[in-house]
Amino acid sequence: MAAQDTTSTGADAGQEPVTGRVAETVSASWSVSLDDLRTNLTHEKNKPEDIENFVWCYLYCTDSAHPMRREEFARKIAVVDHTTILKLIRGTYRHPETGERMPIPEKLGRALTMFRQLETDRARNLRPAISRTPTLARIWTACDLARESQSPVFLIGPSHIGKTVGLTSYRDDHDHGMTCYARLRAASGLGGMIKEIALAIGGIGMKGNTATLIESIKRRLKPNMLLILDEVHELMYTYRKESFFACLEVIREIYDACGCGLLLCGTSLLMKRVRENRGELEQLLRRGVHKVILPSQPTKEDLTVILGDYNLHFPEKGYTCAVRFGTKDISDTPYEILRQVGSEDGLKAITERLRYGLKFARKDNARLKWEHVVRAHLTIKQNEIPGDDW
Repeated sequence: MAAQDTTSTGADAGQEPVTGRVAETVSASWSVSLDDLRTNLTHEKNKPEDIENFVWCYLYCTDSAHPMRREEFARKIAVVDHTTILKLIRGTYRHPETGERMPIPEKLGRALTMFRQLETDRARNLRPAISRTPTLARIWTACDLARESQSPVFLIGPSHIGKTVGLTSYRDDHDHGMTCYARLRAASGLGGMIKEIALAIGGIGMKGNTATLIESIKRRLKPNMLLILDEVHELMYTYRKESFFACLEVIREIYDACGCGLLLCGTSLLMKRVRENRGELEQLLRRGVHKVILPSQPTKEDLTVILGDYNLHFPEKGYTCAVRFGTKDISDTPYEILRQVGSEDGLKAITERLRYGLKFARKDNARLKWEHVVRAHLTIKQNEIPGDDW
């Protein structure tokens, strides 16, 4: 099966998670923290597997990647109404006459198991295939280092080299709820950053102020968890110069309180800024012993793996393709296309040419060839030229 790139593969991989008001509404509909949920479900009448599946479904529904209100979840499983679920998560599900606590109903236990299995299978089937490139391996190694050492790890690389999809694929391939991924955003300030982290962790009420959320995050994160913060360099683009340092200092404070694995991902601007301001950021920098630096552009080894997933060999330097483009016969060199596009625009620009080339191959009812990729490249370049007014 042809694998996609390690940056983004369109609607399936590149969607932004739902955040803000929608996610806060979802969290409010469940109206219980993860710690309280575990406490309320833990009693001798509930089966351990039912508790585990209930917690999994709760984390799934409060995840900002696919938020689902309690009422919607009840409609999906269609075995109990949302008020029964509310009583269970609050620990008030009792016999109407005796007042004795009742266990999770068997039909609900079966429905929780089925929901978890279906959503796990669906995510696995919808997830675009990821080419197992050397760069992807380095990204996963950085995550492993952070988890194993329970310390901050800096992952540094240029845009469009595969960082984000590498990190999200690591999260998806590890225990749900134990690896948390948050994409940080420009001009959001400390409050915005904390909300993104709280939403990524899940199970945290969003009604409190920033200080309250910080304390909730500290309680929710455990030493065996991994917190991935992507696009950390975006925190520099703010209205207040001091905001960037305040954000990193709070990240350091959260880490010190939890002792969990922490991965800080960004471009070279992040490391440059941190090293230029060692005084303000000394504590975080000294804690981050591991620093994984990715290549400045897609490597030949990466592209060899990706091209192999498309059943293409890495082209020789002198190999030339001749294609009919419009009314002209044009020759181009695939090796130079890969070198130039990778250097100027990154991995996504290359894999988009492969994807686009597949469309031409299907029209020809043929397997993908370099001629199709060259035609895709010429089409993309042609679209960059503005049309004449006359």
